[in-house]
Amino acid sequence: MSTTSELKARLERLGPVRDVSRRPLSSDESLLVVLHRTGALDKAVSVARRLFAAGLTLKQAHTAIDRLAEFGWTSCAIAKAEDLHRLAAELAEMNVELRQRRPLSGQAADIAVMRARLGLSQREYADLLGLDVRTLQNWEQGRNKPDAAAINLMRVFDRAPGAVGEALTEPVG
Repeated sequence: MSTTSELKARLERLGPVRDVSRRPLSSDESLLVVLHRTGALDKAVSVARRLFAAGLTLKQAHTAIDRLAEFGWTSCAIAKAEDLHRLAAELAEMNVELRQRRPLSGQAADIAVMRARLGLSQREYADLLGLDVRTLQNWEQGRNKPDAAAINLMRVFDRAPGAVGEALTEPVG
C-alpha cells in the first residue's frame, strides 16, 4: 500500500474525506482567459476557490494566485461551460479582472484600416513590422490571410505603436 493510500485510509477512519483532485481540462473543454490584479490580493483563498470551481485543479489555482501576486497577471484555462459574466463579477469583487481573447478576424479591410489609422504606406508599415510588402498587399487585397501571430502583432502595433516601435528597433550609436 502506498503512503498516499495509507494516509487516505487513516483520514477516512476519522471521518468522510472529500477527494478534490481532478484531471486538468482538455483544450476542447476549456477557454483561455487572462486575469489581472486590480488591487490588493487580500482574498487569495477566495480567488483560488472560485478558480477551482471554474475548472482549474487546485495546483493550477495555486499557481494562478502566485502569478497574480508576483506579476499582477496570469493566464489560465477555465471550463467553457462557465458563465464568464458571473465569474468576472465575482472576481471583480476580489480585485481580479477577467479578460478573454478577442476573436481574430484578419479581414483585409481590418488590416488596411489599422495601417491607415497610423498614416503609414504599405511599404512603411511592412518595413516597421518586418513583413514583406507583397505579403501585406496580399493580405489587404484578400488574396491571403495572415496567421494569428501576425494579426496579434498588427493589433498591438495599432494600439501601442510606440511600444512596438521601441521593441522592434534599437538606438544607433
